Amino acid sequence: MKPMVEAGYIYIAQPPLYSTEVGKEKVYLKDDQAKAAFLADKPQHKKEFQRLKGLGEMDWEELKSTTMDAMTRTLLQVTVEEAAIADETVSVLMGDDVDSRKQFIITNARDVRNLDF
Repeated sequence: MKPMVEAGYIYIAQPPLYSTEVGKEKVYLKDDQAKAAFLADKPQHKKEFQRLKGLGEMDWEELKSTTMDAMTRTLLQVTVEEAAIADETVSVLMGDDVDSRKQFIITNARDVRNLDF
């Protein structure tokens, strides 16, 4: 798919990481920054948030409105550089070189907080 990536045609739909209730309305928040901005704007909010761990936790109606609707979705364009990094990472993690995999895990274990991004 390299020609499609180079042409800028490949995007990743990003579902929100958090949801919360404001009155009877469900609000979806893209990431930690959006959550912090929401709390700064609404300091009286009860601070009850559901952490959405992926597409499997959302029903089709939620996915339609948050991830598929062109007016509300968040897309991340895949660049050639990011695709190369992802390819290298998958090769290390799925390859036969156990020492490389172990070293990758040791080196990156502290960055696990970025797993969702």
